[in-house]
Parts: sequence; C-alpha cells; structure tokens
Amino acid sequence: MNPEFDLLLENLIDFDEFSKIQSELSSIVSFSLVTVNTDGKPFSSLSNFSTFCQLIRTSEAGRQACISCDYYALKHSLEIGHSIVYDCHCGLRDCAAPIIVNDVLLGGVLGGQVLIHEQNRALIDTEKLANKFHLCKEDLDRTVAEIPVVAEDYIQTCLKFYSFFAEYIAEKSYKTIIQQQLNHETIERIRQQQIASAQTLKRIQAQMNPHFLFNALNSIARTALLDGSEETEQLIYDLSNYLRYTIKNTSDTPTIEEELNNLNHYLNIQKARFGDKIICHIHADDSIRDCRIPSMTLQPLVENSFIHGLKDCMANGIIKIDISKTNKNNKNDILIQIYDNGCGISEDIIELLETEENIDNPAFGLGLMNTQTRIKKLYGPEYGITIDSKVYTYTKIDILLPVTYR
Repeated sequence: MNPEFDLLLENLIDFDEFSKIQSELSSIVSFSLVTVNTDGKPFSSLSNFSTFCQLIRTSEAGRQACISCDYYALKHSLEIGHSIVYDCHCGLRDCAAPIIVNDVLLGGVLGGQVLIHEQNRALIDTEKLANKFHLCKEDLDRTVAEIPVVAEDYIQTCLKFYSFFAEYIAEKSYKTIIQQQLNHETIERIRQQQIASAQTLKRIQAQMNPHFLFNALNSIARTALLDGSEETEQLIYDLSNYLRYTIKNTSDTPTIEEELNNLNHYLNIQKARFGDKIICHIHADDSIRDCRIPSMTLQPLVENSFIHGLKDCMANGIIKIDISKTNKNNKNDILIQIYDNGCGISEDIIELLETEENIDNPAFGLGLMNTQTRIKKLYGPEYGITIDSKVYTYTKIDILLPVTYR
C-alpha cells in the first residue's frame, strides 16, 4: 500500500452518498447505526439513534464523552481482532465493528443502544448524567424509559449486521485505494495490456444495484419479524457473500461452480422477497463445473429475468438455468441457457445486441450487453449471446462459450 496515500475515510468514501445509503439501511433493519473515523468522530449521520443517545449528544460534554467511548471501543476491537459487544459510558449495550484494510484501522461501525435486562434501566443514574452533561433530569428520565430491552440474540444479530457493513465499507475503501495507486503507476501500460478485456468487467462488478440491496435488506427485516433469527442470519450471510463476490472477486474467469455458488446466494435472497411467486431450476453437468467462464456471467442475466422479464409477475413465474456441453459449432463448447416465462423482448430491442454503440440502452440491462461484448473480446466472434423470445410468453438466452480450464 502506498505510504504517501492518506488513509482516511473522508478520502475514500463519498460522504453524502454514503450517509444516504446508511440511513436507508438503518431504517430497513431498525438498528441504530453510525460510522466513525479512527478518532471516534462520526463520519456519517446518526441513523436511527435512540432518543436517549440523541439527547446525550446535544450536550457538548456528552457528545465528547460518546466520541471518546466509541474511540476506546474501536481500539479494543482492533486489539482483539474482531467486533465486540460492550457497555457504553452511560450503561447501554452497544456493538463496535472495526473497518480494517490491510491491517490498517480506518474507522468503525457502531450501534446498539439497548438494555439486556429491565433492572439495568434503574442503574442509569440520570441525576449524575444531568449534572455531568448539563442536561434536564426530567428529559433524561423520559428518554431512559424509552430504551428498549432486548434478548442477547438480538445483540448478536446486530453485531453480525454491523460486521457485514464494516466489511462492505472496507471493500469499497480498498477499491478506491487500489485505483489511487494505479493512477500513480504506468496507467498506459496497464490499459494497453488489460483495459480492452477487463474494463467492462470492472464496470459490472462496481455496479451495486441499490434497489436490489435495499429490497434484500427489507426482506431480511421482514423475515426477522415473521421467523426466528436462524433464517435471518442465513439471509445476512447470503447477502454478505454475494456482495463480497461482486466487489472482491479478482478472478476474470472463475469456475462454473464458483459462479453457481454466487448465483445461489442471490437466488436465496430473491426467494425471501418473492416466495413461491417465482421458482428457479438449475441444472449443470458435473463434468464441466470446473470449467472457467467470465466472472459475473450468470447473476446479471438471471437478474434481467427478475427485473425485466418477471417484473410484473404475481404467480407461477419460472426461471430455468441449464449448463451443458454442446457441439453446436463442431467444437466441444459450453452452452448456458437462461429461460423465463415472462413478458418477453420485442424484435427491435433484440437487434440492439448486434451493435456495441447501444451498450448502455436500458431496455436490455447493462449485464446482458456487457456480457456479450466481453465474451466476443475474450473468445472471438463465434461465441456470445443469442436470444429467442416471444412477447408476453417467454425469453430464452443462449450463451456459447469454449471449454477452458485455465
């Protein structure tokens, strides 16, 4: 890592955009949430904070005490190497998840602001806090009465979410750092060697569809209310693994098995959202699961089926993914077929696939057009995507690829 680069969250993350995302995520999962720098000072807005914690921070002395408490919590979490649950300076149960990139602490994600036992409420000395922070004791008594009492399992679920969000910020920061370093190196040589085949891939990987992210977390929140923490925990794992794969995956050609694993994380989240309205069937020949294909080939095309083909589906939606060998071009190739019984694609839209100048046309979706371009650049004009579709009936996408193991 370049020692000259100033490793501050302020230099790595766009404040306004990040605060908006954090606020929306916090409201969906109903957890308090703040992102701070290495000094414990908030980098983001204070999302979903309890009325008690908001009141404490209206006092300059109270705000400084909270910042100091957050700082020492992050310092301790860095020392032991993982996220922690701790008691804040006012006696509330909180969580701290460090944001670490290459063993360097950039900040942390904190939240919680709850009590584990009802008797702990009486241990909060509001008279002492009122004198210390120059606040009204009656206001403190009122807000203390509003602090929720939760089970220990709730705190552990909070901790998993904060840890996931801290990892997400770390991945985004790492990508920014790498890009900054590349700007100081021989960018023209890198562009000549890699940009032709890799730029479009990076574009796809960098695109995090906020609608999918928020819908996924909304499904997690609903599941937490309707079911137990076990299914919620699995959904968080699925989303975390999906995000990690799309952001961190550095292999231009992962195996089909790896692509299918990522696709399954995506489908598990969509199942929580759509239930039995849309059923997915996957079949892949065992003999080709170790073959390598361009990264992020499957998920963006399956996502097209969800957001374009089946966007108005109320029931009986079907998506089929079949991966097998074929001798279509008198060669030993791979044929990937993705079928949905959705609204279909008109012929004039399908014709756009033949020209790269329409690569950003929203009628297709970025994933389909970019996948076509990447495949032809990597393997030649005889490979790529063909579409068979009937409006209001179905769409079938065929992806022809060579068999490669390296």
